[in-house]
Amino acid sequence: MKTAYLDLIRHAIGLGFTVSVWDGEEWQVKKSTKIREIDDAVKSVEEAVLRFRDADNKVVGSAQVSSAYEFEPNETVIDHSDNEWMNAWSEKYENA
Repeated sequence: MKTAYLDLIRHAIGLGFTVSVWDGEEWQVKKSTKIREIDDAVKSVEEAVLRFRDADNKVVGSAQVSSAYEFEPNETVIDHSDNEWMNAWSEKYENA
């Protein structure tokens, strides 16, 4: 089974978005498209917030995620913005 938060990151980057990672104290990663860098930041804390921006630097969504071992891979996206592209991702992920 794929890990939900990584699938979401890949999906967002595929749409041309950048990803920032809030670790609870600071923006550990800012406006990145480097999956490894983003994943390492998420894994460094129990929970993180991902912020997605489009090419115009407009915030287009956010998600609360966790890589903690107690979460099943499909449960690593704890919450996300209620918008068209994220809901489409969620539906696609759930039906994969």
